[in-house]
Amino acid sequence: MVAPKVSVVVRSIGRPTLVPALASIARQQYPSVEVVLIAATGGAHPPIRDACGPHPILAVRSQARLSRAEAADAGIRAATGDWITFLDDDDEMLPGHLVGLVASVAAMPEARAVTGRALATFRDGRTKPWGQRFALAELYQRNFVHLSTLLFHRSLLSAGIAFDRGLPIHEDWDFALQVAQHTCFADWPRATFRWNADAGTSGAGGGTNVDDAFFAKYRDHVYAKWAAHRDALSERCAGFLGRAAAAAAAGRLDEASACAREVLAFSQNDPHALNLLAMVAIREGNNAHAIDQQVLAVEVRPYDADLRYNLANALLAEARPRTHARASEDEPAWCNCAALALASSE
Repeated sequence: MVAPKVSVVVRSIGRPTLVPALASIARQQYPSVEVVLIAATGGAHPPIRDACGPHPILAVRSQARLSRAEAADAGIRAATGDWITFLDDDDEMLPGHLVGLVASVAAMPEARAVTGRALATFRDGRTKPWGQRFALAELYQRNFVHLSTLLFHRSLLSAGIAFDRGLPIHEDWDFALQVAQHTCFADWPRATFRWNADAGTSGAGGGTNVDDAFFAKYRDHVYAKWAAHRDALSERCAGFLGRAAAAAAAGRLDEASACAREVLAFSQNDPHALNLLAMVAIREGNNAHAIDQQVLAVEVRPYDADLRYNLANALLAEARPRTHARASEDEPAWCNCAALALASSE
């Protein structure tokens, strides 16, 4: 079977770190790669070779200096691969990155995008994992998709996705939201990309590369741009979750599950729908399934103390099976958890 071609868009301003960045692509074991190198300096750029290891380089030069969004957009327009991803000239791919992304999306045929994880690295030597499994409702609130962990199918270009040239930062977040309007996401759960978070000067990285006021200004721009979509999704979810919570409280567990799964069909990995499914599973005595659902809910919304509390309850129930009497005693806690989930979705 012929491997689909992957285009890697490299935004470059000619920094010395371009050499190790390209070397990290050359070391990828994936067999069919095209490097689209965007020389965004608007003037002199270090010489660009014809190949990156076994992979050809398509050089795209500009007479004018390109912004981050302009360079990324020029790259996706020039790319000829079946799938497209990104790498900036101060970051690196780790072994298995492209293979993992492609394999993950191939295992979920309905998905035309996949996101992975990054290893954020700082000048003081610290490292920490960055990114998480995809959840649409959460993406409206905060960005967790690094461009270099995003792989999307080129067919999405015909849907009109494009980088917003009015965004000097957060263009990656906005682009991920555009992709999310057209497809679900597969998941590559390993950190196979090294993000040198404080190496640049965008103000949207980490460590010393953070400008709080600049970050907040364009975060609010993204919020305003997507407010109608976010609110429509929230309202639609609240309707189904309200019916699910009412059905569960009345003991109609099949109906509650059906409503929660309806939410997951249009709001991928919605944490509140997962929470309700977990609570239903506890009521049905299926503690193992409850834990699976609640672990996923916490994974996509890790800052939510209520979801963590519910996970602890599910783990406790699995470790110490409930008697009929204890199940009755726990009923108020179930109703409270369902109410919390509904309130959080609004």
